[in-house]
Amino acid sequence: MSAQDEPQESRETSPEHDQHGAQAPEKKNKAGILGGLGIFGVLLLKGKFYIFAALKGLSFLKLGWLFKSFFMLFASIGVYWLLFGPVFAVILIVMILIHELGHYVCMKVNGLNPKPIMFIPGLGAYVEMEKMPADQATDAWVALAGPLVGGVVAAASYYYGVTTQNLFFVAAGSVGLFLNLLQLIPAKPLDGGFVVSAISKWLLIPGVGLVFAYAFIFQSFIFTLIGIIAFLIVVGQFKNPDQRPMRGGRVQVPASMPQKVLIGVAYFGLTGMLGYLYWLSHDEAVNMMPAKHKQSVMKYHRDTPDHEAFADEEAAGESSGSQDSSSEQLLQK
Repeated sequence: MSAQDEPQESRETSPEHDQHGAQAPEKKNKAGILGGLGIFGVLLLKGKFYIFAALKGLSFLKLGWLFKSFFMLFASIGVYWLLFGPVFAVILIVMILIHELGHYVCMKVNGLNPKPIMFIPGLGAYVEMEKMPADQATDAWVALAGPLVGGVVAAASYYYGVTTQNLFFVAAGSVGLFLNLLQLIPAKPLDGGFVVSAISKWLLIPGVGLVFAYAFIFQSFIFTLIGIIAFLIVVGQFKNPDQRPMRGGRVQVPASMPQKVLIGVAYFGLTGMLGYLYWLSHDEAVNMMPAKHKQSVMKYHRDTPDHEAFADEEAAGESSGSQDSSSEQLLQK
């Protein structure tokens, strides 16, 4: 994110030296990122014995879970920092934490004894509960609580950013809306899969297609794995059509018709709201970018309203550049 200023040398440099000098920072940054990831991986491998020993040593004080939770949190911050820079790392961690807090509070209210939030570097986070929901309706509301709380906070961040013209909060809101929208895809093990299971297992079929579509469009290996898991879960549920809903090896009470209607309204309403707000926040974030960044982003977003204007400016710049080069050639002749 930050640029490094190199000291200028008093001696004259050749064009070849200037060219290599301009490329050096980019190579240095890439090497720094790869080197940082390599060092981080070596430290994890070398220190895993001491980490596990510390967890066992603290277990009798019931502090092992606390140490593990904080360790994984800081490890996630480090990975996101190396990959995306400090600003985006902070945005990701905060939005993921708020999402998981929604699950945690709902589990606590329903007496499911949730464990501390556990981060997985590069993958997100999760909350494990000691007791499984006895009915599908409770399971659905616990799953919906994360995107609901996370989506509301993301929408508030976006609104505050727009009203104060603060690009950081607009970007944070846009990222938060996108992350919570992904979790609402109706496919297990995503949150949306556990929500729609209370309504109808048939809704899981298009969810599998959406996961694979996302994996193909964004070339995501992680979502490819999620799609395979979601497909196997759907096959298992339709293989035994008469089997009652199960969760953690226990039979769940199916949701009643009024509960299905209420869950459906909440799920589809939240999904539509987050989708619309993400569309707005994305355009707003692009429009608030500095001119040089905005122009580069517009090249890859053909559907944005100002894309044609920026394309015309770019074409005009290229034509003026070609005219300048041709006039220089005429002067040389």
